[in-house]
Amino acid sequence: MILVDIMYEDKQPRAWRFVKDKTPIIGIDDGGFDRDLIPSNTNQIPVFGVVMKGAAYVDGIVQCQIKKDDLNPTEILVQMILASTHKPQLQAIMLQGITIGGFGVIDIRELFEKTGIPVIVLLRKIPNFENIQLALQKNFQDAEERWQLIQKAGTPQKIQNQPEIYLQLAGIRQIDAARLIKKCTKVGVIPEALRIAHFIGASHYRFYSRLVS
Repeated sequence: MILVDIMYEDKQPRAWRFVKDKTPIIGIDDGGFDRDLIPSNTNQIPVFGVVMKGAAYVDGIVQCQIKKDDLNPTEILVQMILASTHKPQLQAIMLQGITIGGFGVIDIRELFEKTGIPVIVLLRKIPNFENIQLALQKNFQDAEERWQLIQKAGTPQKIQNQPEIYLQLAGIRQIDAARLIKKCTKVGVIPEALRIAHFIGASHYRFYSRLVS
């Protein structure tokens, strides 16, 4: 299956004259979860945002919660970022994929428009969109709405071969996003802010799993 892009009129991304080594960015990831272990009375998934100056040092950590498979996690992320004292300095929001907390789909264009901060989604491989669409149809009454949001993010574009890296972008040019990723990465191919957000989320998941198991 080929992902059919939905056409939207975006704000014209500004051209970055240069990318500083300590450009402030935020990497966002969820805490991971086991569907069988989430208490039915809370149904909440933690989300962590790590603010860093490039790959140099952590400048802060923010947190919010979203509902499992939330149809509109974008608004929660917007509120988390706008409420942060770090918001005025942030130059990019980085994500690993456009789904969060299960099948919650992030509208990256809305995230950019409401925060004014460019969004960069990093992927290590092209998702199997056919399987995703089938899973949505099987599990959600609002499957079409979720699928529309996935299409809205556009087809991931390859920027590197070995290892493969794909990007989905809102509010930033591909060339500037690639430069910024390089500046924000110290080990491997994942920017430090995203790596740390993932580590925090994984640690939370392991701790919580031991408590409820």
